[in-house]
Amino acid sequence: MTESDPDPHQATAAIIVATGPTERMQSRRATSLHALAGRPMAAYSIQAALDLGCSPVVAGDQTATSHLQDCFAPDCVFWSDGNSLATAFAAIPDSVGSVLLISGAMPLLSEETLARLVQRQQETASDLVVLTAPLAATPQSSGGLVRDAAGRIERILTDADGSQDPGAEFFSTGVICASRAWLYEHRDAVQIQDEGCLASLAALAHAEDARIETVQHTGADVELTLVADRADLALAETTLRARIRTRAMRGGVTLVDPASVWIDDTVTFGRDVTILPNCHFYGDTAIGDNCIIGPSARLQDTRLAANVTVMESVLEGAEVGENVRIGPFAHLRPSTVIAHDVEIGNYAELKNTRVSPGAKIHHVGYLGDTVVGNDVNVGAGTITCNYDGADKHVTEIGEGAFIGSGTLLVAPVCVGSKAMTGAGSVVTRDVPPQAKAYGVPARVRGVRALPADAEQDSTGEKKGA
Repeated sequence: MTESDPDPHQATAAIIVATGPTERMQSRRATSLHALAGRPMAAYSIQAALDLGCSPVVAGDQTATSHLQDCFAPDCVFWSDGNSLATAFAAIPDSVGSVLLISGAMPLLSEETLARLVQRQQETASDLVVLTAPLAATPQSSGGLVRDAAGRIERILTDADGSQDPGAEFFSTGVICASRAWLYEHRDAVQIQDEGCLASLAALAHAEDARIETVQHTGADVELTLVADRADLALAETTLRARIRTRAMRGGVTLVDPASVWIDDTVTFGRDVTILPNCHFYGDTAIGDNCIIGPSARLQDTRLAANVTVMESVLEGAEVGENVRIGPFAHLRPSTVIAHDVEIGNYAELKNTRVSPGAKIHHVGYLGDTVVGNDVNVGAGTITCNYDGADKHVTEIGEGAFIGSGTLLVAPVCVGSKAMTGAGSVVTRDVPPQAKAYGVPARVRGVRALPADAEQDSTGEKKGA
């Protein structure tokens, strides 16, 4: 196949160069798949390329995990066979003029920096463009350039040589931009999962006297961090989380003590949200307008509607409606759905439970696999005994029911609408609507006197509190 010279106005593609397990990382996991602020590290390189408008963005082999595919399909092309540039080129059409190669272990690169590389390659029609910076200003030395008196690249140095030569100039082996034609000709020259892939391409271009251009980095030094060990990973994590907090604050979120708040890159916020100190937000979490969270709350894979207050509580995989108050010290576990105008109090734990509007679960209890109707009051110490040692069973509590303190509801069981259980009851049989049941085991012992009925029967004496 013959490749033509690139047209400066042609499209740009990107190839994400994954870094496999390394001795410095001391891990069996690929370096580019280590987690940073809730995403695999390679996701940030992919996102930067997508933000720039690269199409296609190609990632494969060790980066082709189901998580990355779920995040970016159909925006990315993933492959699992082969380890050479030729494999990646199968997804890159002839219409592409420039190709960015970005390390999956370089998560702090900005869209602006990548844009400058592409612009230089297209303006100069060069074979290769590398990103450079003064050696002293970089967080680590990935490679070195030495120029002659005319400013042309004279040598490309190893890491050790670069640090010993006072005239050397750093170049990042985490990102380059190449013409598609030149890269296609050398598609079998390097293995794109190798840690030194981009340095090898630069050395190859210099050895054959290809046209190499440079772009000097002008952003923050930390942007050039190429994660090679756990110390680099911690630096990248700190930087990313600071960026995320800044983004949240500029989007209308008040962080009372920003340094104590952890927010994954996957979390979204509405406006006029207030986050008190020591709160953590992880995974697929979304916070609605006017919520107040904290202090010391942890939310993971949880969605809050507007006007929700969460105090010193843990929410995992929960969905919460408007005007709900939770905590302190409540625990909402996965598949719990809370409707609007509900109150969940201290030391209440809910799992796989649906709570309807107006219900109150104020004190010390456990509801598992439970359906709670409208305007139900659940007394302190109530427990649903949902597990019989082999299977989980459902408890249903009807609209307007009153569950006395210390009630044990042995599932499967149903408490009918407007029914009532006495304090300390062990309910092993269904309670009919508006019935009053108590005892161990609980038995129906009459009809519940509802507040409206009591007022009709009153002789006018003053009622007690």
